[in-house]
Amino acid sequence: MRLSSTLVSALVVLCSLFTLSESHAISTKSTKDQLAQFFKSAKYKHFSISPSGNRVAFIAPKANTYDLIIYDVATGQSNDPITFTRRQREVETQNGITSWEIHFNKIYDLIWLSDDFISLQQHSNGRFHRYILVELGPTESDGSLPYRLSYISQQGYWVDTLPHDRSHAVFAKYEQHDDYVFYTDLFKINLGEKVKDSTFRKKYRINKSGPKLHNWIFDNNGWRIAGTRTVDRSTELFARTGNKPRKYRYKSVWTSDHDDIVKVVGYDQTINALLVLTNHNSDKVNLRRFDIESKRFTDTVFEHPSYDLRSAIFEPETKDIIGVSFLEKGITKQHYFSTEYSHFVERLSEQTGTNGINAIAMDANSRNILFFADDSANPGEIFIYNRERDAFSSVTSLYPWLADKGLRKTQTLSVMLDSGQTLEAFLTLPDVKNPPLVVIPHGGPIGISDSRHYSANIQVLVNAGIATLQVNYRGSKGYGKSFMRQGMQQWGRLIEDDIEAALQHTVENFSVDQDNVCIIGGSYGGYSALYSIIRSPELYNCAASFAGVTDLALQFQRSDVKDDATMTLLTEIIGDPLSQQALLFEYSPLYQYEQITKPVFLAHGTDDLIVDIEHAYRLHFALQSKGIKHEWKVMDGVGHGFDYTSDAADYYFELIQFLNTHLRNGASSPSDPVTTAE
Repeated sequence: MRLSSTLVSALVVLCSLFTLSESHAISTKSTKDQLAQFFKSAKYKHFSISPSGNRVAFIAPKANTYDLIIYDVATGQSNDPITFTRRQREVETQNGITSWEIHFNKIYDLIWLSDDFISLQQHSNGRFHRYILVELGPTESDGSLPYRLSYISQQGYWVDTLPHDRSHAVFAKYEQHDDYVFYTDLFKINLGEKVKDSTFRKKYRINKSGPKLHNWIFDNNGWRIAGTRTVDRSTELFARTGNKPRKYRYKSVWTSDHDDIVKVVGYDQTINALLVLTNHNSDKVNLRRFDIESKRFTDTVFEHPSYDLRSAIFEPETKDIIGVSFLEKGITKQHYFSTEYSHFVERLSEQTGTNGINAIAMDANSRNILFFADDSANPGEIFIYNRERDAFSSVTSLYPWLADKGLRKTQTLSVMLDSGQTLEAFLTLPDVKNPPLVVIPHGGPIGISDSRHYSANIQVLVNAGIATLQVNYRGSKGYGKSFMRQGMQQWGRLIEDDIEAALQHTVENFSVDQDNVCIIGGSYGGYSALYSIIRSPELYNCAASFAGVTDLALQFQRSDVKDDATMTLLTEIIGDPLSQQALLFEYSPLYQYEQITKPVFLAHGTDDLIVDIEHAYRLHFALQSKGIKHEWKVMDGVGHGFDYTSDAADYYFELIQFLNTHLRNGASSPSDPVTTAE
């Protein structure tokens, strides 16, 4: 039988369509695979060094397992990894009823309890699961490393590893309390004995008497010095009295003001004073001494003029505070009270060309120190410094697959506001002349801030030829109490004023295409993107929102708004849903949707518990009812962020296509990324 020429032609066309469709599918997958590289988790995580400094332990996460790797400092070699299965079925029988749960395990923390014991904090399905204790034996003649496992199913944390008693460690177990929400019971764990549930019986507590506190701090001899508890947003400080350990008593010595930050980080035995990170009677969090005898703060050890302190750095053996940490111009910095440690940082920064150099762990005698080196264009490398050799050596790179991506340095902008205040913004420019610009407000909006460390969200766009602008607007964390409080209840108002001031500063001072600007973001950033094209459509070509708030009043119906404290906090941040209802409607994109005249891309996850997908559905249907064109993406199984690389790649694939369409050919194709290194 002969086919007609018409039928033959039709079959040829049909085959061609299948070929084109198949080719498009391959191209799409290839592009998404490229995008996924930016969002892959670090190759190794949770680095820690043993008290003797002989070994470094870290985790290598994989798809179905994770490995505990023990690195020998002297040889620079690793033993065969200890492998754990991610997927685990746990069966439990109570009162004759059998139940089971499928766990998908992740490691959230790793610490050395002694030279032979490692503790792994394991979470599963988004919540705490258990602690795994790994007891290491001496290395065998064949190079293998024997080990034994035990488990702690109690929720809590290791409060002290007792540097002068390496056979024990103190575990703080969380207990429920009606007035304080929780408190901790303390147990001195013998690492040489198997830990059982009976280990945590009330009669074995080391804090049988005294106050019920949230946090404790210990001296070098393993005795409690002080502790704190926070109730109704005020922190109460307790300190010990008495001259003999067996007669120690713990009494309330001071109570903070409402919402003060108070964290006891050390003890100066010579003058019987606590070292405290606090912003009590101060705009910035600083490091101060608290005299226990007089029950008052005496002097400030260190204060940064522009930034809040984040943490204190101490030597493990002596527990002496040797420095502090803060975020300065978007980079985590460590200030040391000794020039010796500062010199280490300067040397490694010069050696690597990296802005962020931070000590993350050291052995008991500070003989070996682990450093983490990173910035926006250097996603992370671990180095070890050895005092005897006075040299740094690389342990491993954390993101080797990004080496050829042409990551770009992020620069800090100082933006002067009409009020006379200055705010920080961060600009990342691609290797493209006069590139289009995307403004990316951060989430929150209160108590969150952007930085100049590596960000997949930034570099994936810059790699596509798009400049990015991030703004630490008023309300952002790290700039003091006053700066943060100014952002309260300023949705669509002062916060967006700051964003627009930073945008104006950028287009006036840098070679970007001011007529080719979009605004995008997630959570509050998604809200800001949507409201910005309502209030200032002349500034933007388009807007994209992932998990964005569209109805301010709807946030008070969240599933987690169950108590007065949460309701009070939301009211302070957003506004009062009763007395300020009209204002909430006025500044909600949903109720101003008819003013949306620029292209919009809405994306939301079905499993979002922070901003319910109802926000996106309401705006989607409202826009649809008036025939206002927009792009719409529902992401099944996705929460208030991306837990899986494939979901992030899927979203950014469509986002970049959207930007390519509305930035008038300003962006490169995501399948043809810019790879010129700076």
